[in-house]
Amino acid sequence: MSSILALLNQIQTDEIVLPGIQRDFVWSEDRVAKLLDSIMRGYPVGIVLLWETYSDIQHRRFVRDYQPDGQQTFNDNPQRRRLKLVLDGQQRLQSLYVALYGTYEGKILHFDLLSGRESDDLSEEKYTFEFLDRKEAELRNKAGRKIGQLTYPGDADKPVHFIPASKLFSMGAAEKKDYARRLTDELELGTEDSLRVEVNLAQFDRCISVDENILKVSTIDENLASASPYRKSEADVLEIFVRINREGTPLSRADLIFSMLKLNWKESAEAIPGFLKSVNQGNSFDLDIDFVVRSLFAVSDLGARFDLDLLRRRSNVERLQSNFEACCDAIRSAVDFIQQECWCQSSALLGTSYTIVPLVYWLFRAPRHEVDKAEVADLRKGILLIGLARPFTRYGEARVGAYVRGALKPARDAQLPFPVRDTISWVRSWEIVGPFEDLLRRNHPLALHLIQRRSTSHVQYSHNAPEIDHIFPRAELRKKGVPEDKVNHFANFWVLAQGKNRNKSDQHPAKYFKDVPDAELKRALIDRSLLDYRRYSTFIETRTEAMVSEIQRQIGWTGHEEKEGSGSSGKGGRADWTAEDFASFWSNLQPDAQRILAVIAKQPGACAMEKVTGATGWTGLQVAGRLSSVGHALHLFKDRPYPYQWDKRARTFKLVDSRYADWVLKLANGQKST
Repeated sequence: MSSILALLNQIQTDEIVLPGIQRDFVWSEDRVAKLLDSIMRGYPVGIVLLWETYSDIQHRRFVRDYQPDGQQTFNDNPQRRRLKLVLDGQQRLQSLYVALYGTYEGKILHFDLLSGRESDDLSEEKYTFEFLDRKEAELRNKAGRKIGQLTYPGDADKPVHFIPASKLFSMGAAEKKDYARRLTDELELGTEDSLRVEVNLAQFDRCISVDENILKVSTIDENLASASPYRKSEADVLEIFVRINREGTPLSRADLIFSMLKLNWKESAEAIPGFLKSVNQGNSFDLDIDFVVRSLFAVSDLGARFDLDLLRRRSNVERLQSNFEACCDAIRSAVDFIQQECWCQSSALLGTSYTIVPLVYWLFRAPRHEVDKAEVADLRKGILLIGLARPFTRYGEARVGAYVRGALKPARDAQLPFPVRDTISWVRSWEIVGPFEDLLRRNHPLALHLIQRRSTSHVQYSHNAPEIDHIFPRAELRKKGVPEDKVNHFANFWVLAQGKNRNKSDQHPAKYFKDVPDAELKRALIDRSLLDYRRYSTFIETRTEAMVSEIQRQIGWTGHEEKEGSGSSGKGGRADWTAEDFASFWSNLQPDAQRILAVIAKQPGACAMEKVTGATGWTGLQVAGRLSSVGHALHLFKDRPYPYQWDKRARTFKLVDSRYADWVLKLANGQKST
């Protein structure tokens, strides 16, 4: 058993340290203050789990003076001195160490000695703790009773007095009595407030220095001999750490994966955060550990799904370690390509950072991790198509892994150019996309950015931050009875600076755009002559057509892509199916996809989605997901068309050739297609 003060003293002397697997400190000032309020109330605040070890294991000291961008330094234990590593409870211990021994972004934790008044609402903070700099504390204390009006709105009878919490440790019993007496005289405190000061001083001392039940401690292998065979191994402790954090919610899977990496690959603890700091400078991609580790998994052919068991194999960790530098170069190259050739400075515009992972894989396996000049147009088309369709915003792990394995890896293995046609096929197998206009509707922020090219990087002045706003104010359109889908049509949006947007209000568009230069309107594809509520429908139709045309030009969309991978009949240069090839294609389908096609084949001219869902018992979303197997199998038959078409408006499937229905039904019954 140990008091909080005893634990903090062990942290101060580096007896209690943090293992490399622990993540960084993430608690806010308010959360730290609430922790101290709980402690002052005598509430239990959990259990700290320690591991006593003499192993030469990577660890780091607790941070005394916290800064959000601080870099960690890791140490080994070659002298094999006794250490206690924190497996659970790091955030609480780090909070207490910063609060009572150090600073939070340069500010010291202060305690209001006059707080602690009773309240009917137990959820409210009873004891007031705040991180203040010296000047702030002096101003508050100088104001005396007046400052109470700020701290306790509407009640000027409640004075405040803030004192550094750390100062309370250096005060003896006699000094505390003298301090309470002086404070009573200076602030002319009444009996109740004077007594509260004395009680708070004593309560703070009891809760922090004496009470061993507020923050309990459990120590693995405590007091065992250093060479005892009963001591837990590093593998045992890692498993304990993983199980603790799987059952709770403190760590994401990316955090757990990174923690396991740090244990087996010590340099990653500093290398990955250092790389992220450099690659995120000058843009708004905000790439994180999750993205780097996922990219590292992908380029190492370990998939895009975080599987903890993979890192229990030393050979996999060694593969990740050996690929790290090259993967970082591929990420840098991918970020450059997206900024320079796709004109985006934010992964959010692309729907998710998952969109970038396949590009990282492609460039990882490219000579010098550079984009071949001949591939620029196709790569741009593929990335922007994925960005507009946003297939990786759901089932991201599975879809990225399948796309890399099924399209990119085979192309790289065969030294083929970027498989743009396969990419289109994969996207259409995931997302049932209609005309090109549907893509703009799916990701209108990206569509608007491609039109206006407003920078999405971090701005120095918040009023210049880009925002998306309605051209025709939605409030006025609703008053006029315009349907909601037309009110929020992508053609009624444009991008402008936050400050200008906040001043726009619900002005008539003709009035607001009066002072906007013609050149800016032309770039945004806004026809000034159509800024009239009576011509709103014409405005939407005209701007939609202009936006579609312009984005198709930028992407390099020829129109032939509408047929590729969309269930075309094989015209436009695509080879038709033979019975033999179709049978081979069928054998590569998942059983669920075969079952769906068999249902469609019974009504090949127009099979309603309701018919398919009724026959299979699956939802429409599940049907679409299971049909992704069709697109995957088609990668083995690159010149063959989709066997079916999907009519989004009518919600019907159609087999594009009557022969396919006959073949499907025979194959479904175990017969040969002829």
